[in-house]
Amino acid sequence: MAGRLEGKIAVITGASRGLGQYCAVQYAKEGAIVVVAARTEQERDPRLPGTIHDTVRMVQEAGGEALAVACNVGDVESIQAMVDTVIGKYGRIDILMNNAAVQPPGFINTIQPRHWELEFKINVHGPFHCSRAVLPAMVEHGSGNIINISSVAADRGHSHYGATKLAIEAMTRGLASDMKDDGIAVNALKPVGGIDTPGIRFGRAPGQVGGDTPLPGLIPPDSYVEAATLLAMQTVDTCTGGVFNDAEAVERFADDATKARLAKIKPAP
Repeated sequence: MAGRLEGKIAVITGASRGLGQYCAVQYAKEGAIVVVAARTEQERDPRLPGTIHDTVRMVQEAGGEALAVACNVGDVESIQAMVDTVIGKYGRIDILMNNAAVQPPGFINTIQPRHWELEFKINVHGPFHCSRAVLPAMVEHGSGNIINISSVAADRGHSHYGATKLAIEAMTRGLASDMKDDGIAVNALKPVGGIDTPGIRFGRAPGQVGGDTPLPGLIPPDSYVEAATLLAMQTVDTCTGGVFNDAEAVERFADDATKARLAKIKPAP
């Protein structure tokens, strides 16, 4: 049976590890050709394992096809070069997942100004420039799907990281409105709770987002990758401009069997 994303060309930024890597493997299992777009070509810190080539290998081991393209979303020229490479090889881009993000240490009153600027450069300007870079090809094709990755930090609204994610959610709604007539769906996804990734286990000071690691009771990625798949299937006629956590997306778009399967998966005690 064909996968739900059969034949789609999907670009996932920040897919060398963590949630992006999980989604890359899942998309490939669903039949998509996955472009793994991230900076990390060689592992430099054992606390943050994973490279673009590791993710490609995992996709291939799952029976899928993937292309590793080094890309720094903080560099507009790097983004455009990545998009040009994908268009040159595959002729189109059907799905863009803006997943790459950074989370510097500190609180709003203590974060180094250069880290504040870097965080907005990667977390907000990066998705903006990636989206703008893929739009011409999507418009020409008459369809497309952009998924921006947010965070529950946007709901809490009391951190510098949350500030960037609030901006992403606002950008999602605005871009969805702008692109609806061109057939391009734009939605945002965030995990409903902490998922076991190298990033969430990376040590930060107690009290900060991601601090006190390793964390107990981390949720497996099953619901999140299902939600990411469901959002990648949406069109302007079914859903655009939405902001969902994975539980909300599953509840709205999944079939009853999938809902029942995921309901049995509980966080570890």
